[in-house]
Amino acid sequence: MSVPIDGRFKMLCSYWYFKDHDMDEVVGAVTGQKPLVFADSGAHSARTQGVDLRVDEYAAWVKRWGRHLDVVSNLDVIGAPANTWRNQRILEEVHGLKVLPVFHTGEPWEWLEKYIEAGHTYIALGKLLGNSWKILEPWLAKAFRIAGDRAVFHGFGLNVWQALRDFPFYSVDSSSWGQGFRYGQLKMFKNGRWVTATLRDHSTIIDNRALIREHGADPLIFLDPAKYERQYAVMLAAVAHKRAEHWLRLRHGPIMIPGDETNRSGPGLHSYVADTVIRQFRLASKAIETTYLEGHRL
Repeated sequence: MSVPIDGRFKMLCSYWYFKDHDMDEVVGAVTGQKPLVFADSGAHSARTQGVDLRVDEYAAWVKRWGRHLDVVSNLDVIGAPANTWRNQRILEEVHGLKVLPVFHTGEPWEWLEKYIEAGHTYIALGKLLGNSWKILEPWLAKAFRIAGDRAVFHGFGLNVWQALRDFPFYSVDSSSWGQGFRYGQLKMFKNGRWVTATLRDHSTIIDNRALIREHGADPLIFLDPAKYERQYAVMLAAVAHKRAEHWLRLRHGPIMIPGDETNRSGPGLHSYVADTVIRQFRLASKAIETTYLEGHRL
């Protein structure tokens, strides 16, 4: 199947982390064409730090920066589906916003049915991390079975490759794209699998030198402390992330939101880079613009 290259940079920005930022500057830091921006509340992260976010303040932020936001998710409450539903109604009915519902693992299945019956055709699945594949696989299978051709899904924080390979998500996000350069490794993508090399490890760098070049980098940089700068690993990771996205688009084919003629994102799969550092967005988008789109295809 022929699937066109989608060279747009796709970024996830959480309200909790970006609420005090000028989003004109955040989006303006991105290189190339206008990025796709997925906004979520970051409510779970806020609660781990002892803060409960206010739905009206989240709505005000979304309204202020809505010109930049292609997708906005609900302010969800893990383990409290009635509260999540209430926030959905407030954002829609009181504030007039179009927001993505969120359904979590461990919640009664009738809540997923309720969102679909209410006419939602694009729904986020949350609390996916921390579950073994033995638990996650049948849960995802049931979610996709319930949705059928009535809805498509976003996978919050989904970095389980088997899940991405086996299930046709419309979109996903993950902060794990940066795990490699944070922990001294180079994670690269080739023909449906991930390949790892270790910074300053002569054997793994030399063994994977051709693949490193395919990702737009010079292998020698990763062997010489005097030449190495973290930006090179960040940019390589972004190219790997984009290569994986395209492989999944080829595997699953174009994924459409049922009946949504106003969708700004176009056919999926869309894989969003989640981060809290503007510089990472700038470097990642630069790599996609200057390396991925200049011929580093699968």
